[in-house]
Amino acid sequence: MKHLILTAAVFSLSTAAVAAEVPASSPTATAAATAVIKPRVLVKTSNGGRVGSIDRVINDASGQPASVQIIYRGRFVMIPASTLTPSEKVLVTSLTTADVNKL
Repeated sequence: MKHLILTAAVFSLSTAAVAAEVPASSPTATAAATAVIKPRVLVKTSNGGRVGSIDRVINDASGQPASVQIIYRGRFVMIPASTLTPSEKVLVTSLTTADVNKL
């Protein structure tokens, strides 16, 4: 049993090391970034304001996220997925709070 646990631990560490070596411009890195664009993920603005959690993801014809729908101050706002970047446990939009207020 010890060997099985040790083997699993080594495998998980080696997989994480390989994932860390993927260049940011590769298709795998892009897929990883779009993988976090899903409902219930928190979105913040570039200046640190809290927008809210993703209510719905709208995909384009190819199946990639085009925009996200968030309930912001009692109304639905659509934020382009191209403005979102992953940051720890949240997504950060390049929009400021003033920009989100205009949507």
